[in-house]
Amino acid sequence: MRSFYPRCIILHCLLAGLLFSCNHSSDHQSAFTAKPMATLVQDTLWLEKDIHTQWLGTDFTYLEEAGKPMLCQFNGRRLLTYDLGTGNLVSTQRYEEEGPNGIGSFISGSLISKDSMVFISGGKQLIIADHKGTVHSRHDLPAHENTVRGSSHYATFVHNPIYLNANKVLLTDVPFVLKSPMLEYSNWLMEYDLETGSDRYVNFTFPEKYKAFLDDSEFCHYSHAYAESKGEHYISFAADEKLLRIKDGKRTWIDAGSKEPMEFLRGTTEKSGEYIVFNPNPASSQYGTLQYSPWHQLLVRTAKLNVDQEREIENYSFIVLDENLTKTAELTFSTNEFSTLGFFTPNGFYVKLAQQESDDRIAYAKVKLPGMD
Repeated sequence: MRSFYPRCIILHCLLAGLLFSCNHSSDHQSAFTAKPMATLVQDTLWLEKDIHTQWLGTDFTYLEEAGKPMLCQFNGRRLLTYDLGTGNLVSTQRYEEEGPNGIGSFISGSLISKDSMVFISGGKQLIIADHKGTVHSRHDLPAHENTVRGSSHYATFVHNPIYLNANKVLLTDVPFVLKSPMLEYSNWLMEYDLETGSDRYVNFTFPEKYKAFLDDSEFCHYSHAYAESKGEHYISFAADEKLLRIKDGKRTWIDAGSKEPMEFLRGTTEKSGEYIVFNPNPASSQYGTLQYSPWHQLLVRTAKLNVDQEREIENYSFIVLDENLTKTAELTFSTNEFSTLGFFTPNGFYVKLAQQESDDRIAYAKVKLPGMD
């Protein structure tokens, strides 16, 4: 009898351990969430429009003024500031096009920081201004005309935010179309020093597979996000399931693909007089923008899944990666529900509603993404 009970206890412990292991494995496998994004909507934010505001996009910057949460947007040459709690427009500041405080006629990107404004003017010059409309400095950017790049195009195009860290500005050069010589080019991501006027590059090249997408105006795009606290850069290519992570010059690929079927269809080109017209394939799938939340350390990747030709609706998803770059969710939606871009605040992720009920206020759904607990 004395020998039976210890064996029995050991057997029960082994069975309990096995059951715990199975349950733990099951919990780990079920950690991935796949559901419609509409099921995660918690609230609606209404932002006021004034008579000079024709539209409000999703390119908002979260700031705090005297401890109060605010949202800022550069819109139609004006800096708009909103009270996040009420949605009311608190202030507007207009910026001049010409003169000593002129920022130019074409702004291809802007950044709003706590103390300053950064503009990319004409895709060729950085302009540093304050929140009162005064320009403090101008900086000509490298053109790269004598390289295989041909001519640089600095922009926040396809939602590539400008990043500002002390006196260094991080910005992207995105090609209009991808030409064969550009596959050897690597200076796409530039860090510009405002004090010295020097520049350095976070180098990467387009993968070999993009030989199949030359002269296509959609698959030449890439999207970039930066996690300053980690010193990590993330690059999303339009036809790649994986993300490129760059840290301290080392490059690794991270699984960030959709679980939905996707088909990448290149477009066509045709000659129109002296010009070549690029016609993207509207039915093609495509990976798009990256958005990073410094408050939650979450990365959100947009994927265009397919097109419902009959209803003229595009189907999308947001792929969510946690702080360890593990896929935790894929949230599906269509373009008749939500916008394909959002913005982060410390208390949530906001996406614009496709169907608006008012001409005076714009509605944004507040979504609590997995990992925001």
